[in-house]
This record gives sequence, structure tokens and C-alpha cells, in this order.
Amino acid sequence: MQDYFMNFHVKGEVAARLLIREPEFKLLVDISPTPAADAKAPGFRYPNRVSFTLECEWLIDRFLDEVKIGEVVEAKGTFIQSNYIPHKTSQIDTTFKMVSFERPHRALKDLNHAGRIYQLPAPAWIN
Repeated sequence: MQDYFMNFHVKGEVAARLLIREPEFKLLVDISPTPAADAKAPGFRYPNRVSFTLECEWLIDRFLDEVKIGEVVEAKGTFIQSNYIPHKTSQIDTTFKMVSFERPHRALKDLNHAGRIYQLPAPAWIN
């Protein structure tokens, strides 16, 4: 039998997040594929964005602890187009469920002091 899948892989800046407790516990995260603009108003800093949903409680806690607005995140998940969900004055028919994420590693320069070079170990989560 043929296996089918609908997955996404996205990398971008976190533009906004909203924790919803009722009727279902979930975190909505907006990710922008383009860096923030110079606009002062939050809604205009990231004119291009896509909204993702986290439903797993431990993943929500981890996201809230590790990722702040404006930071880069790389996320994976699934998407589905189904029944319409009310949103403000319109309807949404495609939802993106985030199932994993990571913050991209930025290489740190080796420390150099008094003619000696000290190499920094890679963080444990990289290995």
C-alpha cells in the first residue's frame, strides 16, 4: 500500500504567540519567513506570517520557555485542509499543527585571550 503524507518544514522569526486555555489548551504561534521590518506597531513588524498550532502540553511549555518573539525557530509538523474554523470575521480551512521545533545553532567563535585559544564545547542538545 502507498503511504501518503502532508508535512511542513519551516524556518523563520517568531512574530507572535497566543496561549489559549479554553475550550482546548493550545498555543498559536505566528512565524514570519522574512525578518522583522522597522515598523513600531507589532502588527506591522511582520507583514508576512503563517499561524501554527501546538497542542502537546510539554511541547507548549518547552516553546514558551525557550523561544521569544523575534527569535528564529525551525519547525516541523503536519497540515490539513478540512472543516472551516471561525476566525475573527472570516473562516480558516487549512491548519498547521507543529509537532517539533528547534532553535538553529549559531556557531560561537573560540575564545582568544593572552595568545591562547580556548575552544568552546558544543551544547549537549546539538549531539
